[in-house]
Amino acid sequence: MHKPVSLFKFIDGPLMAQEQRRADVVQRMAKDLIETDTYRCERDAIRILIYRGYPTYDVMALVGYAQQEAEEQLNAAEMSRAS
Repeated sequence: MHKPVSLFKFIDGPLMAQEQRRADVVQRMAKDLIETDTYRCERDAIRILIYRGYPTYDVMALVGYAQQEAEEQLNAAEMSRAS
């Protein structure tokens, strides 16, 4: 048998730090929750995030953080408009 040809060297380990990945996923989730106006209800937020293709584990672990981030983004946008 011969060894298969590999065009790319595989990286052993994650491509980004865990904290950075988590923050990135929460930001994207919050954006989706704002777009669909589902950040107020946890059930609706879970449904839409799973429907949008996020892994179920990420949704269950990060939905609360995503809801909080969405509310903070909306509050910051409203405060910047009021100023």
